[in-house]
Amino acid sequence: MSTIDVKKVKLWNINPGVKLGVMGIGERMTLTYSIHESGSLIPKHKHIHEQLGYCLQGEAIYKIGDQKVNLKKGYGFVIPSNTMHSAKIISKEELLLVETFSPPRPDLIKGEFAPDKYK
Repeated sequence: MSTIDVKKVKLWNINPGVKLGVMGIGERMTLTYSIHESGSLIPKHKHIHEQLGYCLQGEAIYKIGDQKVNLKKGYGFVIPSNTMHSAKIISKEELLLVETFSPPRPDLIKGEFAPDKYK
């Protein structure tokens, strides 16, 4: 078992205004931490990975499939495998997320954001 201080996670830009870092890699999942500037976007995409997340700070409007949901501090979300999704950060403060992906995301592990690369 190991622990990691989120302040020591190496973050990199995946989109304008969005930084992400890998907190942990397990046999069946990847754990990430991300910081999204106010007004930034998560572009429309999908991947084979189930995605679960928890909002530590901020607020965003997510489009998951045909549904729009409001994500804010203290709320979690689930994005099923192969479901198109996107988001816009609507809070004045940064959006901070902890997310897990299963199976592991090879693109994120390699420091890339390439959800379509691994189908």
